[in-house]
Amino acid sequence: MGDARLGSWISEPITCLLRLLSSAPGIRQRASVTLGNVLTLSKSQLHLWKMEKIIVSSGACPEAVWAAFQGHLTPGRGINDSPLLQVNIGSTKGSCQDKQDCENYITLLERRGNGLLVCGTNARKPSCWNLVNDSVVMSLGEMKGYAPFSPDENSLVLFEGDEVYSTIRKQEYNGKIPRFRRIRGESELYTSDTVMQNPQFIKATIVHQDQAYDDKIYYFFREDNPDKNPEAPLNVSRVAQLCRGDQGGESSLSVSKWNTFLKAMLVCSDAATNRNFNRLQDVFLLPDPSGQWRDTRVYGVFSNPWNYSAVCVYSLGDIDRVFRTSSLKGYHMGLPNPRPGMCLPKKQPIPTETFQVADSHPEVAQRVEPMGPLKTPLFHSKYHYQKVVVHRMQASNGETFHVLYLTTDRGTIHKVVESGDQDHSFVFNIMEIQPFHHAAAIQAISLDADRRKLYVTSQWEVSQVPLDMCEVYSGGCHGCLMSRDPYCGWDQDRCVSIYSSQRSVLQSINPAEPHRECPNPKPDEAPLQKVSLARNSRYYLTCPMESRHATYLWRHEENVEQSCEPGHQSPSCILFIENLTARQYGHYRCEAQEGSYLREAQHWELLPEDRALAEQLMGHARALAASFWLGVLPTLILGLLVH
Repeated sequence: MGDARLGSWISEPITCLLRLLSSAPGIRQRASVTLGNVLTLSKSQLHLWKMEKIIVSSGACPEAVWAAFQGHLTPGRGINDSPLLQVNIGSTKGSCQDKQDCENYITLLERRGNGLLVCGTNARKPSCWNLVNDSVVMSLGEMKGYAPFSPDENSLVLFEGDEVYSTIRKQEYNGKIPRFRRIRGESELYTSDTVMQNPQFIKATIVHQDQAYDDKIYYFFREDNPDKNPEAPLNVSRVAQLCRGDQGGESSLSVSKWNTFLKAMLVCSDAATNRNFNRLQDVFLLPDPSGQWRDTRVYGVFSNPWNYSAVCVYSLGDIDRVFRTSSLKGYHMGLPNPRPGMCLPKKQPIPTETFQVADSHPEVAQRVEPMGPLKTPLFHSKYHYQKVVVHRMQASNGETFHVLYLTTDRGTIHKVVESGDQDHSFVFNIMEIQPFHHAAAIQAISLDADRRKLYVTSQWEVSQVPLDMCEVYSGGCHGCLMSRDPYCGWDQDRCVSIYSSQRSVLQSINPAEPHRECPNPKPDEAPLQKVSLARNSRYYLTCPMESRHATYLWRHEENVEQSCEPGHQSPSCILFIENLTARQYGHYRCEAQEGSYLREAQHWELLPEDRALAEQLMGHARALAASFWLGVLPTLILGLLVH
């Protein structure tokens, strides 16, 4: 795994208008905010993520950016001096006990027709505004369920056409049990108060199935474990299903409730290492390119109490099958007809008996397991991953790869390649990216697949990161191919993006020995660097660890002085010389070895600083050479006589 410190990739030029959204006058681009969302529009495609800043690529200007802070668009200069536009949304400054409560934290941006829907906490009076033509604002007043009362509340809002679904409570001081609601569309529905235990909502999606009446809403969450055994995990991870066409029930108790709610446990465990990952952190859905909804891949990031992480991959087809065929946990009688969770055509209400069984036994007995014959994680790691996005791409030879971008709790991004070939599958962590000028926690990450860009935000920065950062790989052809980066290939004299090269590039994603594809069998040697040092001085030599999969060795002449194994936490392999003696002058080489691949990464020569010592060393070397030949010469003469 390489290490990329972005530098020139930070804040790439934004050629269109940069718009900054905030609520307190005088707040500029570097302002801090507690909660917000990101919305990017690429042509007609729309993405929504929670974050502390909001960036929106407008449809009319594909590279324009909306950045939201606390409530108005403020004038100034944007990224690379792009102009900023001010729009005041007129938030309320009410009486409040906490200063934070007085602000208007933007929690929702959504493109709606020709306008932009903006919703915020508005001093604990959640309200929305409609931005028209990017400058005119119409206040829509209080809209319950679109924004929370506090920016710290866990919330989820899902839009589908004219329908709106939300987990946000409508009243501030009652109804504190979290519910999943339909707040706009057909009849308003909500989940029963007993079917979830303190849920933390992660992601929601609507899946259009073969028959329109069978369309499903799936949402992913974690909740308190009903098993109170001291050895049981505190949290369990779930996926819930609802029929989009649910009309409620027939009785007074079920008429306003979802009647098709079921939930299933998501399993992410590795039997070989006896590690269980129970805490769902994030979910990303990757649709199948053929459009088959059953083959949509669901990537889940999980953690355990020790903050180790795992990525498990599920299919929507498997999730759907579990809900359609499993018995109900704890229910030992025959299931009613229609069975719980079944979607009915022609907008029929769910019979009361079916609702009562599902409401009292909402969990299915069968668990949702990862894809693959072993039902194990795609991989697990000692890093604490928090968010994930996935890009499906094709290498120059047509082979498909899934590239995962995972954020860590240290403010970095890991770029992990998953082969799409099931017969020769592999997973390889190829790069660690530091997206900001200064280390900071990542609030959100979003993917623009069309332009092959990541948008990453911290409390202070918005960074645009290209997916194909091929210039960071050193070591010539060997280093380029050893990266195993499917976006990159060798083009005669440099490592280039397969999307930018006009010629056919050399590429090998073989996880074993890709460097053997290079025309030159041996990698280039590192240039010699010399330094003069005084005797008895301290000095250290540093060798950047560009690959986390290689072993780095510092050699003095032929002796190994320092070894840094794969997974070494430091970005460099350092050789520290405490007290420089006459024997410690000379050549030092840092070698990187990964499988059969060996290259010289650094070559240093330490020279004595004073001339007298230099002459003494040279004389000592000449004396050694003379004694060597005096010993060898009789042997050579004897050999000639015998011959």
